Amino acid sequence: MKKAKKEIATKRMHMLFKNAISNARTDANLAERQAITAKKISMKYKIRMPYEIRSCFCKKCKKFIVPGINSKIRVGRSNVKSIRITCNFCTHTYRKIIKN
Repeated sequence: MKKAKKEIATKRMHMLFKNAISNARTDANLAERQAITAKKISMKYKIRMPYEIRSCFCKKCKKFIVPGINSKIRVGRSNVKSIRITCNFCTHTYRKIIKN
């Protein structure tokens, strides 16, 4: 029964995240609440959030950021291939390194 609860929680988390991304352009407050609810579900049922969901939260202010809507994404110019993401809320910049 515990496994069934975790599966249902995972499905709900994915549904909320998809809805949050689709609502980010039209209603930012609704998208923020949906993303926070998905995060709370993962904490309550002790489920690790998938990478694509985790990467849409700012590492400093913990707000929900959607690439291109409330964050800037730039390609790094150094020898290390990376993507630089800048949060528009707290202006924190962090990198995601792209492996060859």
